[in-house]
Amino acid sequence: MAGKIKNCPMCGKLFNDMGNKVCMDCYEQIQKKEQEVVSFVRENRGAKVPEICEATGAPIGMIKKMIREGRFEQIGVKMTYPCEKCGAPIISGKLCQQCEEKARTELQKQAALQTAARQLAKTDQNRGQGFRSKER
Repeated sequence: MAGKIKNCPMCGKLFNDMGNKVCMDCYEQIQKKEQEVVSFVRENRGAKVPEICEATGAPIGMIKKMIREGRFEQIGVKMTYPCEKCGAPIISGKLCQQCEEKARTELQKQAALQTAARQLAKTDQNRGQGFRSKER
């Protein structure tokens, strides 16, 4: 299967994107950095995300992605990162369960308001559309 020819977002080099989103050279660098992070976490089981970033030079986004993918659980280490809204520790997604529930409730309220507004608009359009007598 042929990929699209793109510029690598990391180094700018042209490459045939086969799903890695970066060129093979950069992909290999990412894999090496991920291995470095895994090794550091194995040796320093209580390390927090900022400590891992500082010690390995890995970006926080990479470490969050690895946590979401369960990469540390595979080596017997349970890690968390903060919810983007309230800062509570989470192991997957972007929001904790409470913030997700609040967002879902708010969306449901908005959807209900929109539905009610549409029904009201339909009712207003149909008013006065009753029977009319023909005048001659």
